[in-house]
Parts: sequence; structure tokens; C-alpha cells
Amino acid sequence: MVIRRTRTEFWGTDPQRLETPGFSFHLMAANPPEDEVQTHMHEEAHFVLVLSGAYMSSAKHAPVISNTPLLIFNPAGTTHRDRFLGGRGRFLAISGGDTEGFGFATSLRDLYALQVAKRVALDFERQNLSQLQLEGSAQQLLAACSPLTTDESGRASQPPAWLRDAFEMIFTSDDSDLSVANVAAFAGVHPVHLARVFRRYLHCSPGEYLRGRRLERVATVIGAATASLADAACATGFVDQAHMTRSFHQTFGLTPGDWRSWRAEQDVSPIQSG
Repeated sequence: MVIRRTRTEFWGTDPQRLETPGFSFHLMAANPPEDEVQTHMHEEAHFVLVLSGAYMSSAKHAPVISNTPLLIFNPAGTTHRDRFLGGRGRFLAISGGDTEGFGFATSLRDLYALQVAKRVALDFERQNLSQLQLEGSAQQLLAACSPLTTDESGRASQPPAWLRDAFEMIFTSDDSDLSVANVAAFAGVHPVHLARVFRRYLHCSPGEYLRGRRLERVATVIGAATASLADAACATGFVDQAHMTRSFHQTFGLTPGDWRSWRAEQDVSPIQSG
């Protein structure tokens, strides 16, 4: 049986929460055991901005397990079992809004939307909460994933076009030798400038994002159970299997071998319905 969740119901504790006429905003800690998160359906649309922890989502474009900035949008009626590995993490949830005609759950790769969501999380952490500003931010997020064409010319402080290109390059590249210098050259900017702008909009360095994407690819390759751990390390740019194992365990809290066994026992690709 699929559990129904209302606008304000999420797994975890939300010591910081605010509601406006159209939306609810929650800064939450994911603390229930992972097994307690069951397949469920949200009655209203919502965004999830992952702030820390390893998040597993079946949304389109989402990695099988995340280690990079992640913003998920789930239209009303989405059925899933998205959750944090080990039940540990922090996230911002924004729920509500009219999303009739919106498509399937997706991981947003719109840097402007990511910046808007991060600003909301920062306002919560600083206790700088304005209902009008929060409502406006939620509407901006909905506009970012609207199926209709929108005019982006009026967006304030939107990321430069070259940063979007660099972000897409890192996200889609299978080159195990990809470096920050390669990305900067592709974007046509100095590596130092790339790092400054990356930090402003994604709150991490290009090197951190590259390492995160590499680990996400490792998780995908290992989870498919078609390659040896040594081959997975080679294919994703690690020096050797030992290097991959240390990095994987440090980030996700279990070894690549444990992850492969865990994946074989779990259903981490539940049905999505819009």
C-alpha cells in the first residue's frame, strides 16, 4: 500500500518550519532509520534541496546516490521512495503550488533554481525569514521547471552562460581524466575565476564537484554489477581500487563491495508517477 503524505509531512524532524498561504518551508534533519521510509505519494508538489548526506532518488537525471549539489522536484502525485543512505542527512523541503501539467520528478540542473533554493536554506539558518520573500522564491522555483517557455532576461544575478556549459560538461562527461584545467579551458576562463564563480553558485569548488561526480559514477558502475571493482576504479579515474575504496568509504560510509551487496538487496528504483 502506498502511503499518502500531505504538504507538511516528510520523514525527519523539522525544528525550523514556516508556512505561507501557498507553500510550506521545512529545514529538516533526516533521522529515522532508512528502512522506515516506505513507498509514498505526495499530494502536493515539492522541492527537496539536499544539504548534506547521501541521497538516493529515482527522479530523472538524479544520480543513483548523490554527493554533489542536488535539487529534486516532485510534481503532485509523485510516488517514490527517495531517502538518505543510512537515514542520515539534512535537507530543505518546499511544498505547495499549482503544478498542473508539469511532468515527471526530476533533478534540476538549472543553476539559477539551485541558487534560489540555497538562498532559502541560508535564510532559514540565519533566521532571516520573510513570508513575502519565501513565497516569491517558491514561485521562482516553479517557474524554473515549468513546461512552458519562460523569459529569463529579468532574472537577477543569474549564473553566466559559460558556468552552465561547464556544469553540463562535468555532469555528462565520461572522461576519467577530466580535470579542473580542462573544464576551465572549455569554458574559456581562468581556473581561479572558475573556482570563484563555482563557489558562489554551487557552494563547492570545481575539484570537489568533479570528485563528487566521479564517486556518483562509481556507485552507478558498481551497482550495475557488471564490472569488477578494479575495472570500476580504472573506468572512473581513480589511481587504483584501494584509492577508490578509501574515497567511497569516506564519503558514503560503506565500502564499494558493501554498496554492491546492498544494491543487490534493495529496490531503489520505485515507480514514479506524475
